[in-house]
Amino acid sequence: MKKCVTVIAAGGLLFSMAAAQDIPTSEVFLGYNYVRFNSANNVSTFRSSGGSGEYSHNFNRGFSLVADIGAVHNGNHSGFQIDNTAVNFLAGPRFSFRKWSRVTPYVQTLFGGVYYTASTHLEGAAQPQPLIAPGIEGRPITARLITSQTDFAMTAGGGLDITINRHMRFRPIGLDYYMTRLKSLRTLGDNNQDNLRYSTGLTFTFGGEQPTPPGPVAKITKTCWNGTTVAMGAPCPKQDLALSLSASTTEMCQGEVARVNPSVTGEGPNQQMNYQWTVNGQPVGQGSSYAFAGQAAGTYNIALTVGSPNFNPATADTSITVREYRPPTGTVQANPSQIYSGEMSTVTASFQGQCGGPIKAPDFTSTAGTMQGNQFDSKDVPFDQTDRAEQRKTVTITASASDNRNLGTATTTIEVIKKAAPIAAIRLPDVIFDVNDSRVNNCGKRILLEQLRAYIQRDPTGSVVLVGHSSSDEAAASLDLQRAMNSAAVVTAGTGICLAIPKSQVLLSATGVDQNGVNFESSFCASSVNAGASTAASMRRVEVWFVPTGGQPPASLTKSQTATSLSVSELGCPK
Repeated sequence: MKKCVTVIAAGGLLFSMAAAQDIPTSEVFLGYNYVRFNSANNVSTFRSSGGSGEYSHNFNRGFSLVADIGAVHNGNHSGFQIDNTAVNFLAGPRFSFRKWSRVTPYVQTLFGGVYYTASTHLEGAAQPQPLIAPGIEGRPITARLITSQTDFAMTAGGGLDITINRHMRFRPIGLDYYMTRLKSLRTLGDNNQDNLRYSTGLTFTFGGEQPTPPGPVAKITKTCWNGTTVAMGAPCPKQDLALSLSASTTEMCQGEVARVNPSVTGEGPNQQMNYQWTVNGQPVGQGSSYAFAGQAAGTYNIALTVGSPNFNPATADTSITVREYRPPTGTVQANPSQIYSGEMSTVTASFQGQCGGPIKAPDFTSTAGTMQGNQFDSKDVPFDQTDRAEQRKTVTITASASDNRNLGTATTTIEVIKKAAPIAAIRLPDVIFDVNDSRVNNCGKRILLEQLRAYIQRDPTGSVVLVGHSSSDEAAASLDLQRAMNSAAVVTAGTGICLAIPKSQVLLSATGVDQNGVNFESSFCASSVNAGASTAASMRRVEVWFVPTGGQPPASLTKSQTATSLSVSELGCPK
């Protein structure tokens, strides 16, 4: 029975302490006011200063009723000596925010009225001033005009109080929208004036003191499992847990398994924890760890929630990406990609894959020629040997690379070119001459006018090469060049029996006694000259060559000149 009474008494005392007010019952503010009046219609904006007092009664921590009385004055308005005073009397609700120990912001809306009076001293005025009553215009007068009115007013705004001590606070700022409804002195109509009021000052607080704390009372408590002490019957406070997850891998291939393990800190000894695993929000298990097997490609969110009756639930998650299998794919390059028959080209390849294990080095094959490692040899690429024109063949190179599951291939091409066979110059019999003579005889003309004509008719754009020689036993100078020029006149003069081969197509060269390795070819003209017993008779000649279009001149043609550049045309057609 005594224990029950003790508990009831302790509970009542605690309730009384909780019910005691910790805020003042009433507050009184005294301070400075500054008002910026935005007058209606014809009167410009003006400013007034003064003071105000407030009384507020606090019903609870947030709600109060406030009464506000203040007055502001201005002695000069728009350049005129006009004394004007505005007295406000307002009341309304205030809401305070008492979340902080030293700073109390508030907002309020007050309604009431304003008494406004204005007076001016008129002396010797020639024209009526804005405040002069009707009927006195145009006369110099000396008078003092006083006008006043009382109309509706309201304020809406807020401010900030800073606690100095228990009974005094400082208000650095109070800012209100101040609306007055004063009649315009000129139009006598009703108007709203939107004004701004600033205030600052001191607030004095009364009442609301804390009651004297009661003496110690007996407490009945219990000790929780974690060592904390609480009142008997009160629940033990739940503890917080720190939870994190670690996965054996954050990226894996389809079919692989990732182990996800939790790390829990804050749990006490012998506490039975509850585990709930989810994958993308779907429950998947309740063990102390989780084995995730990725079957479909994608990104998975794996989450765990841990809790128990003595702990607040804790949640952590991690992400694992499952990649799909991709067989090897790649590219092949040949450098160079165009070669001549017999040359070699280097082939390189690059392959990529996914989830198939390491990719082996590529192997290369070709549709023609041979591959030696990554080197392509074109010497065995087949061509038509009977075709002397340029030939081209495209060879396909295939690179093959495999992973643990599949083989991937890639191809490139190499163009192999077989050069055209060179067109050789055609040798005709030599035009031969007597010693110290450069005249082309009849046998030589037959070679130039008959045999050479047949070639030029078949290939009109071909070239004629004439290489003149002389023997060492001849005394006349430049016989080699003169013999070549006389031969050129036979084929270029274009009159009489002579041919009309363009001079630009006839090339001449004179080498003297140097035969340039070209053997003597007299044919049927050997008996047409008096060779005598001299062994140098074979050196007194002109080599005659026909070079087909696109062909190569003979090697004996050195330091050549065209018949156009020499004075061949002056020789005419030799007789």
